[in-house]
Amino acid sequence: MPLIHVNGVELHYHLQGKGTPIVFVHPPCIGSRVFTYLRNDLSQDHKTLLFDFRGHGRSESSKARITIYSLAEDMLRLLDALHIEQAYVCAYSESSFVALQALMTYPNRFVGGILLGGVAEATGWKTRAKLKAGLWAGRLGARGLISFPLSWVHADNHEAFYRIRGETRSGDMRKWREYMESALAYSASKRLKEIKQPMLLLCGQKDAEYKIYMREMQRGLTNFSSAYIPGVGHTLPIYGAAPIGELMRGWVSAQEGQRIQESMRTVHRAAERARPAYEDIVASPRDYDSEQEAQEPYFH
Repeated sequence: MPLIHVNGVELHYHLQGKGTPIVFVHPPCIGSRVFTYLRNDLSQDHKTLLFDFRGHGRSESSKARITIYSLAEDMLRLLDALHIEQAYVCAYSESSFVALQALMTYPNRFVGGILLGGVAEATGWKTRAKLKAGLWAGRLGARGLISFPLSWVHADNHEAFYRIRGETRSGDMRKWREYMESALAYSASKRLKEIKQPMLLLCGQKDAEYKIYMREMQRGLTNFSSAYIPGVGHTLPIYGAAPIGELMRGWVSAQEGQRIQESMRTVHRAAERARPAYEDIVASPRDYDSEQEAQEPYFH
């Protein structure tokens, strides 16, 4: 079980594959295992990074309070510790808040975002009711009331159910509550135009609740692609993993191609700017006495 010391806490992580890095972030209570199918698929030709937030899954808890801002910083420090210079971030459901905050705060490190059933602000009554119910269950210490339904809806077989439930139950309920409280209070709706990186928005065709959030993000973002996954509700990482993996693979490849072209254009523009200065030096060399000219060439 790989652990790494990041920002004052031991975080459990799983780094696999080679190529363009994609870091996955999970919503409150449930851990990173929810992305297992996507990791197994995309790690064939990308570097995938899964990790559990502090107090979740197999990561250590801490005295420091969880906020959306601190979780975004934890993600950045994890990239530092693993020597990953830049990455795409993939978020599911309420972990979209962490991804959006990271994209706005660290634009040079997070070069694009993929949101699965994403949300910029928990405005819908169903979303807020579910988060508040989780808060009450957490205050009552009813771990089973949280872990059982989460594991049930995110498992497509008995083994997956027991693995996800075991990982969920091992977390710190205080950190769950703090994550949910911060999610209820957070809003990126009025700041979406600050995100210049490319975004991929994916939503289940049967997910009426999060379709509303997707339309809100489409109105606010300036650089995005979007698609609905047919026949799927909100649990996209489990029941939509196959088509999502293909969409993510094609989208990231397209973005990397554009980044390479932009880098080449930047080099070309720099060369064009330097050419007049070079031509001026060649056309009008400075006067040097013959001895100095013999000892010191014009160009080193």
